[in-house]
Amino acid sequence: MPKITKKVIDSNSPKEKDYIIWDDEIKGFGCRIFPGGKKTYVFYYRAPVTRKFSYIKIGLHGNLTVDEARIKAKRLALSVSDGIDVKAEKKQEIIEEQKSILFTDFWQIFTDKYIAKEHKPSTIRGNKSRIKNNILPFFGAKKIADIERRDILAFKDSFSHVQGNCSKCLILLSTAFDQAELWGYRNQNSNPCKGVKRQGDKKMERFLTDAELKKLEEILTAQCSSNTSPYSLAAIWMLMFTGCRAGEVFTLQWKDVHLEDGHLYLKDSKVGVRTIALNGKAKQILTSLQKQEGNPYVFCGKLPGTCLYDVKRAWHKVRTLAAIPDVRIHDLRHSFASFALKQGVDLYTVSKLLGHKNISTTTRYAHLELDHLKEATNKVAGVFA
Repeated sequence: MPKITKKVIDSNSPKEKDYIIWDDEIKGFGCRIFPGGKKTYVFYYRAPVTRKFSYIKIGLHGNLTVDEARIKAKRLALSVSDGIDVKAEKKQEIIEEQKSILFTDFWQIFTDKYIAKEHKPSTIRGNKSRIKNNILPFFGAKKIADIERRDILAFKDSFSHVQGNCSKCLILLSTAFDQAELWGYRNQNSNPCKGVKRQGDKKMERFLTDAELKKLEEILTAQCSSNTSPYSLAAIWMLMFTGCRAGEVFTLQWKDVHLEDGHLYLKDSKVGVRTIALNGKAKQILTSLQKQEGNPYVFCGKLPGTCLYDVKRAWHKVRTLAAIPDVRIHDLRHSFASFALKQGVDLYTVSKLLGHKNISTTTRYAHLELDHLKEATNKVAGVFA
């Protein structure tokens, strides 16, 4: 084996399989040459405790000179002779370095590796202000590994004078800390959000009364002759008639509409694949809409080929005229559930109509079943003498 020099390395050409040229001065020091032409300095050694062979990549030939790689190899050889497992030590150094990064730096990693891939665009938009205004200002300057449950509780307490968003922030934080464990930025089973109750958000549920529904229908019908976008109005009707989530309606494409079979088939809803049954009213709305050439979306946006982003302007106008200024667009979904229960539809079926993953989510509407249950128990009472 020759002493490794630049001339020796450059004179060795790639082969079908990678191979190593060894140095005759430092035991275990070599240069690995890959079929693609890449050449990497390596150091092979036997671990002092396990006695298993292992190796460390010293650096890429070209980025390091032979002399620089040789100096590093000598240091590694000296450590091994002192009984140190250099690869294990290097891993520990990397772990300690990871755990020392600030939360704000970790959040950028979390955004790139997880949020950008796992979250839907609508979810990213919804969380943007929570991250900017709540999460990063509170945790940003702390080390990711140093954040404890008391910090999470303090964060939760900071919402005591602010309505909304606390639970959604805690869910987002818990996911981030789970990933931090998975990627080695925190110790295993150290998620500080575990056991912290997600209370602090005021559940905002508003149900339309029969009279309000009638007035809303009158206003929507009258607005058909106004300059309000017909797609915005149709989307509002669709939300009323189906109880769908706004995002499911706004991004609906014609390929997912099956009028003859009476359903919508969504491959990528909030809960994954979802089939939505269409009633006669919903079918009428879809049938009345004009398809735009080259636009795959049912409810078209202002720009060619786009879908609706929201119906805020149209909804603000409609609800003002209907004298229901406190009703949000999401309350149409709540109202759909309430009307279904009033008509005697059972809670399990309502859960399916709304597309809830778990019926426990639907139990928030359980009190609306009371009148139906009173009627049912009176029927049973008629059996007795």
